Amino acid sequence: MNQLELLSPAGDLNIFKAVVNAGADAVYFGGDLFGARAYAKNFSKEEAAEAIKYGHLHGVKSYLTVNTLLKNPEIEGKLYDYLKAYVENGVDAFIVQDFGVFNFIRDFFPDTHIHISTQGSICTKYGAKFFEDLGASRIVTAREISMDEISKIHEACPNLEIESFIHGALCVCYSGQCLMSSILGGRSGNRGRCAQPCRLPYEAIDENGKKLNKKGNYILSPKDFCTIEYMPSMIEAGVSSFKIEGRMKQIEYATGVVSVYRHYLDEYLYKGAKNYSVNEADIQKLLDFGNRSGFTSLYLTKHNGPDMITFEAPSHTKSSDTAAVFPEKKIKLTCKVSALLGQEFKVTFTDENGNVGEAVSNVIEAAQNRSATKEDIEKAVSGLGNTCFTIDKLNVDYDDGIFLPVSVIKNARREAIESLTEKLIGSKEKRILPYKKIDDFNKVYSNPACFVTATTLNQVNAIAKYSFVDSIAVPPSLFKATKDIFKGKTYLYLPAVLRAEYAGNIEHLNEADGVIAASFDEMGLLEEMGYPKDKIILDHRLYTFNNRSLKGFNDNGFINTCMPYELSLKELKHRDNHSSQMIIYSRIPMMITANCTVKNTIGCNKSNNRITIIDRKNEKLPVVCNCDYCYNTIYNSKKYMAFDLKDDILGLNPKELRLDFTVESEKEVVSVLDLYDRVFNQNLPFRFEEDYTKGHLKRGVE
Repeated sequence: MNQLELLSPAGDLNIFKAVVNAGADAVYFGGDLFGARAYAKNFSKEEAAEAIKYGHLHGVKSYLTVNTLLKNPEIEGKLYDYLKAYVENGVDAFIVQDFGVFNFIRDFFPDTHIHISTQGSICTKYGAKFFEDLGASRIVTAREISMDEISKIHEACPNLEIESFIHGALCVCYSGQCLMSSILGGRSGNRGRCAQPCRLPYEAIDENGKKLNKKGNYILSPKDFCTIEYMPSMIEAGVSSFKIEGRMKQIEYATGVVSVYRHYLDEYLYKGAKNYSVNEADIQKLLDFGNRSGFTSLYLTKHNGPDMITFEAPSHTKSSDTAAVFPEKKIKLTCKVSALLGQEFKVTFTDENGNVGEAVSNVIEAAQNRSATKEDIEKAVSGLGNTCFTIDKLNVDYDDGIFLPVSVIKNARREAIESLTEKLIGSKEKRILPYKKIDDFNKVYSNPACFVTATTLNQVNAIAKYSFVDSIAVPPSLFKATKDIFKGKTYLYLPAVLRAEYAGNIEHLNEADGVIAASFDEMGLLEEMGYPKDKIILDHRLYTFNNRSLKGFNDNGFINTCMPYELSLKELKHRDNHSSQMIIYSRIPMMITANCTVKNTIGCNKSNNRITIIDRKNEKLPVVCNCDYCYNTIYNSKKYMAFDLKDDILGLNPKELRLDFTVESEKEVVSVLDLYDRVFNQNLPFRFEEDYTKGHLKRGVE
């Protein structure tokens, strides 16, 4: 088993030092760029350097969050110097989401550990193995998976560190891979600017307009996570790092939560699982530090359920603003002094882990006047002042009648402490390789093919009537029927999220012309099966914001991709699109949720129900159950349509133009395909009477 680690957030330097003294084994924090909490105070490089040093002195590791998606100018213009400063200051690991950033770190900072963020949405051993084989030292599991699923990952990848969240706020969307804030409000969660639309009220109605909100309107708002009672089971499942959420939280929350979990992690280590029990008073302490309508531990033992949703206004209530004071931990040292006539004066400090700091001065001569006493030596060598060290044992070996000025003793003491400090903060240099610009791509002009996805047989029947549609992708359950109806290439569209229980029964792979993979778990599964990589299309959820992510996938044999929704036309011009699909029509899937909004309102009958939720602006958002794989998709109220940007789109040189049909009727499918034919095949003017959105094609995201 890997060494157990209690991992705390820190929003600033004071909190960093406080959680170290409260008992954290490691601390994660954001710098002034590329962190998923853009509105937090975050650390300057100078503050981060001090924090890393302070942590290392106390045996605590430091992890920097670099877990947003980066655009080409950012990854090529700013990332190298930014990361280089942290590597030089001894950061222990980077936490990343972007596959381009992952490869960037491997290329230029190969000795620095990489942790795959929870935004990687890794749910199975396949995604874990995929990243382990590429050099990741740790994965942060999707928050939705159970202890049993974690155990399966650990069993398959015993040398891979597993980090899991144990306390704090939950995203209702799978591991924060959310487009709702971005599409509705222009603030991208993928860029650290989530506006938390899940914390707002929504009215739920069925297909007849009947209101379904029986418990309250906050149907997308999860309670806070608290798993303190399950720590022994999580340890046995293979979790080695226990992560507390809360880089936006205040010092009293951070230190309080860390201190309680520290106590119980030590309880487990000293007493074992059989004698582990949590005091109700400590549960109350955690509630008092802050909670949203109580706590939930639901995902660890159940797939979903209404008892994890607040249903009421989700204010983060707390009972006290008073932070407990945790004095700086002093590092106990054994000090040995050798002050013998005719020999060099020597001071040696040794900590409890055997780290040694030593200083040697001039050869000691006989005193002509007053000689140094043992008390003089002890007093001068013990003056450690405001350092984080304290002398636990002192052994002075000396001769009478020696000349030994106090200044010599103090200088040796200082040099020995500096020597020990250097060892503790990690003076070992990590490789920093020279930056190399990524090669410019050659624009390949092509006539893009028409690629369509469908979710119902009625849609497939409509699509089959259009000869210009080259390829269609459907869920496995529709494959056989589609193959009989459609005359072009037929692909499998794998689920947005793959859980372990469904990984073994994906049918028709060998019959399909190809497959759309939507997650790293599916990439890992297909790779393990030996499925031809040139037949795999990486969906828009496998983000390719920058050309380094494209190159990283390409270097591993995955050449076919889909452009992400959040890049503007201007930004897409700097992306290599020649092997990419571009979605030009869809209902944008804004959230994929494990927790079932349908189950929470009308109950579960596993019949792929559809309801509608209505926001404060009276926008009607379809919510569709996928009972085959047990998740919900929340779609945008407006249709996403880019047909009127035809010239701009063709100028991007996409391999295929893609139309995604999800909640559309057969009549709507016909209407959209007729319009596509009119604009792209017949070069006739664009006319569309409905209200629609162009997403981020014009406005982009910050």
